[in-house]
Amino acid sequence: MEIVLKKSSVRREKPANYNPEDDHLFKRYWVSNRPECHILLLKNVTVVWYSILNLKKFKFYDEYTAYTKIKNITKLKRIGYFFLKKSIKIEKAVWIIDGFSLNYYHWFTECLPRLLMAEKFIKGHQLILPEKFKDFSFVRDSLDYLGIETYYFDPFVNIKISQLILTSEIGRMAEYQKELLFKLKEKFNLDEVPIEPKRKIFIARKSAKARNILNEKELFDVLSQFDIEIHYFDDYSLSIQIDLMKETHTLIGIHGAGLTNMLFMPSGGNVLEFRNGIDGGASTNCYFNLASELGLNYFYTTNKSTDPKTNHADFEIDLYKLKIALNAMFKI
Repeated sequence: MEIVLKKSSVRREKPANYNPEDDHLFKRYWVSNRPECHILLLKNVTVVWYSILNLKKFKFYDEYTAYTKIKNITKLKRIGYFFLKKSIKIEKAVWIIDGFSLNYYHWFTECLPRLLMAEKFIKGHQLILPEKFKDFSFVRDSLDYLGIETYYFDPFVNIKISQLILTSEIGRMAEYQKELLFKLKEKFNLDEVPIEPKRKIFIARKSAKARNILNEKELFDVLSQFDIEIHYFDDYSLSIQIDLMKETHTLIGIHGAGLTNMLFMPSGGNVLEFRNGIDGGASTNCYFNLASELGLNYFYTTNKSTDPKTNHADFEIDLYKLKIALNAMFKI
């Protein structure tokens, strides 16, 4: 085992427009732990249906490849796959994913940092990912941007690997490694001419199963009063999103993956998140914690929602609270 980052803790500043009545939203994260990050150098292991198996030791490394522990019955099935399915061989590979990795937020805040954690060890190794990852442009484009050689494998075929670099999880939901986040920012900003960020951006969402804004027209009217641009990031390539963020001083959006793009903003800017007023779970604090790690000023508003759980809810944005927050943000 090679320890890359030791366990540490972080004490977070309160949001810039913090209201003590909202303490229930944030209280779990005033102090957060950063877990130890390490890599394992494994020899003669096999990738069997998204799992890594050392048959000689009869060991699965599910704490590195799955967000929750794999059930014993599932392990037995995968041992069956080991004997029944055909195999290919790879000499050197690196593993950086778990069951949540095929998502814009998890990819940029967890997977790519895992890759950078192993950076000094991966010469001569190729990243391996399931074939379905190739269908997502943000995966392909980010790896091309970073110059990472990638092999996309068929999960129905076993992969016997002579030497595998296995990276540990960065942490649980909303836990980050500051050093790796800034290393990632550096990788996506090399050879760029510095500019003064001035743009004010709202990330709009196209109609989805949840987190739709019920009073969107009225919201857009308010945003226009403050000269805030409205952008649908779903229509943009990764490079366009990154270039736009480099020019952005203020990023606004409803809780959702689009706010992950604060990664590409210069430090010292503002982030304003529309939140569910009754949901203070780990997933709903991921952007508060991320802004804190990145040195961004975090603002928020609480809003009425159709469900107590943010990921299942649609929102009616409180325009009065929004105007107060924008006035405070722009010191009007």
